[in-house]
Amino acid sequence: MRLNNQLLNLWVRNLEVVVTIILLLNFLGVTAPSPIPQLMKIVSYGIISILVILHWKRLFWIATRDIPLLLLVGTALASVFWSAELGSTLNACRGLLRTFLFGAYLATRYSIKEQMKILTWVFGIGAILSLVVALVIPSYGIASRVAIRGAFTGIFPYKNYLGYSMVLGAVIFLFTALQERKLSWLAWSGFCLTVTLTVLTKSSASLVCLLVLLSLMPIYQLIKLQYKTRVILVCLVCILLGSAAIIISGNLETILVDILGETTEFSGRTPIWTLTIEKVLEEQPWLGYGINAFWKTDAGSYVISNIWPLANLRDALLKQSFNFHSSYLAVFAGLGFLGLSWYAISLVTVFIRVVILLVSTKKILFFWCLQFLIFILIGGFADDIVSILNSSSYCAIYVSICLSTAVEYRRLRPFLKP
Repeated sequence: MRLNNQLLNLWVRNLEVVVTIILLLNFLGVTAPSPIPQLMKIVSYGIISILVILHWKRLFWIATRDIPLLLLVGTALASVFWSAELGSTLNACRGLLRTFLFGAYLATRYSIKEQMKILTWVFGIGAILSLVVALVIPSYGIASRVAIRGAFTGIFPYKNYLGYSMVLGAVIFLFTALQERKLSWLAWSGFCLTVTLTVLTKSSASLVCLLVLLSLMPIYQLIKLQYKTRVILVCLVCILLGSAAIIISGNLETILVDILGETTEFSGRTPIWTLTIEKVLEEQPWLGYGINAFWKTDAGSYVISNIWPLANLRDALLKQSFNFHSSYLAVFAGLGFLGLSWYAISLVTVFIRVVILLVSTKKILFFWCLQFLIFILIGGFADDIVSILNSSSYCAIYVSICLSTAVEYRRLRPFLKP
């Protein structure tokens, strides 16, 4: 009987891991023929509800460990009371609540090391399927639109979706290759595949994120050194980074146009940002229009009409939820200065906590957390795909990192270096 119980528990744990991997892949934005996406959306609510109920006592405790995160999510959910388009806001709030609970479940059920292993499977499966689809069904896995023709999209709806997921995949495969001696060749193969796919997406934002995250890898070696040596090397790194920033700022147009293939308006993003900021400051600066409501309002119509004057294109765009191309702008339009403040406080708080844990413990697990936060910080400037208020895997991972590090900080606080 005892053996049967142990076997049953093992099957349940393995089933939980498989379900978690499937949900994370789904929340990354994987495309599938209708009606699979609609069914997955409905099923995901039921599955996450079951997972939450199974661990509700500890999950409730862990979910309340990060106050700035709770205030940010609470403000987003409360925006239903001032939303300019209630239907869109209610739909976004349901998705956000689902993602928050799923992230809290990840922090409750798995350690950071276990979360990394799960994400290795997620990004590995995503990379392999994307490569296979692009090679076998190029009409589905490779973009044919004139503006992005030849860019790999794989199993995702757009090149940036594949690009951002492969960036995180490359980083986590690199960590795995440096940590694990057994099957390290497999991790290096995953790293090479994800880097290759990132390049093939022709996504400038993804490529910039990848280069920045890989260039920061030596910092982990600096952290493990003695204090005096570390200070000297950090100063040298700061000087080099400062010099690089000066060089880049002086040659920004050359880098954007000739190297990355972008325009000085960041592929049309600048007009969107400028007009949106003007309308929010003019009409709803403090609370915004409600999460996910802006593009359904007169203000959103005004922005679209002034950027795309052609009637047919404008009417088509007005029927869908348009992209802000900036997670910060999305938060500002939805929640105003109040939400943007909680967004910044949450990022800064968890960033400081992760740095303290990293410097004190020198564990590579916390360096992964730091890299993910930098990824969110950089990616947020160019896209709202990686927003921590979206119903996506990025939001779930951010929530799990916030809560996991909060629990670790509480546990290790008596032993942390001042």
